[in-house]
Amino acid sequence: MLFDRTIEDSLGFIRRMLWARGDSKDTRKPFQATKSIAGEFGFIYLLEGRDTPRAVRTWMYSPKRQHLNSARMVANSVSMDLHIYMDFLGPLPKVITPKVLADRKKVEEQRQQGISINTHRLQILKASHFLNADGFYDCELVFWKDLDCYPPQEITLSKKLTEKAIAIKLTNALAFKCLDLASPLSLKTEEWAEVVDEVIKTVHDRLQPAP
Repeated sequence: MLFDRTIEDSLGFIRRMLWARGDSKDTRKPFQATKSIAGEFGFIYLLEGRDTPRAVRTWMYSPKRQHLNSARMVANSVSMDLHIYMDFLGPLPKVITPKVLADRKKVEEQRQQGISINTHRLQILKASHFLNADGFYDCELVFWKDLDCYPPQEITLSKKLTEKAIAIKLTNALAFKCLDLASPLSLKTEEWAEVVDEVIKTVHDRLQPAP
């Protein structure tokens, strides 16, 4: 399924980029940080360079570390980062085929009937900052949730506030939320579910026009 492939692409990308980071002969560019914000317990980085076609927004959270001058290969290292990904789930905008056109028409009809259609997938993944004892990088999916980021029809919004813009707002808000958490890397799946639901509610409330 497309949704499962989205997760596979994200895990595969982390492995490719971390592998490239550990190989000085590799010519592929790793993540490029375009913005960094410091918090009390860690940093968040807005990243570009995710080579998956459905990528919309990418953030990474890194806790503050005492020994950043350690060699890349650190035996039994448990130092991890969080990767926060938002991906588009629907047909890619530039793809025009009879099936895609039919699918888009069906979605429009369902929207008119008030049916919610998931447009994006949020993923939270852990990835090791250093090589493990076996000489590899570790990565795992911690949490994912499919979201309907289509602008609410019951309120009047700016035409610029597209589903992509809302998806970006949600991802940004979740990244900044990590700075408020003492140890986001220790959160379990069910705890992330609560955090994400809180962030979604906050963002949606802010979309409401002022009275």
